[in-house]
Amino acid sequence: LGSERFARDNKQPLVDFYSIDRVSARSVDKGKWKGCLQWEIKKITRFLQQKLWDAPPSTNNELIPGKLSVCMGMPIMLRANDATELCITKGQEAEVCGWHASEGPSGQQVLDTLSVRLIKPPQKVKIGDLPENIVPLVRTVTHVTVLLSDDTLLSILRDQVVCLLNFAMTDYTSQGKSRAENPVELSNCKDHRSYYVALSRGFTAKGTVIVQGFNAKKITSGMSGYLRQ
Repeated sequence: LGSERFARDNKQPLVDFYSIDRVSARSVDKGKWKGCLQWEIKKITRFLQQKLWDAPPSTNNELIPGKLSVCMGMPIMLRANDATELCITKGQEAEVCGWHASEGPSGQQVLDTLSVRLIKPPQKVKIGDLPENIVPLVRTVTHVTVLLSDDTLLSILRDQVVCLLNFAMTDYTSQGKSRAENPVELSNCKDHRSYYVALSRGFTAKGTVIVQGFNAKKITSGMSGYLRQ
């Protein structure tokens, strides 16, 4: 929904790019899904492939989207430490400024290269004849554990550009970042520490906006026994 609205507001065509998924013989990484069983298959059917593409990034342990919908200027966040010296690092923010695509094995459109403009990188980046702070992101193969709708786990190899759309981020991900404009949504923050991290990202109180109500008891009801100790 965020990508559709962004494209509409900026009068840009939205383009869908799909991953290339293959079955992996590797065991699943259960992580937070310890109670789920592994589903072993030999081939990804067309029906299952569509389900994998339609699933949100949060249903796999590496947060790699099966379908990446982008347009020119779309805000994204890099999700891999590919080249530290070029500021292509996990958590770096950027915006889309071009791409090169081809046809995948299922007839789907797949990204070969996504060109992005880094936003406030730690240092200026210049690659060859490219403009300053423009870097290419290429497709990479990553082992991914996917949680399916029936609560079973599937191990696959996902070939996709490793990035996410960047319309919002959690308090954990935002650590170390500073913003002149800092809209925050506190209703789902776990405790006072989450409140602090979210609110302290803003340069000024004037630039900070709390978008809806929140539970004031989390910051006004005294310290927990754990903190007092």
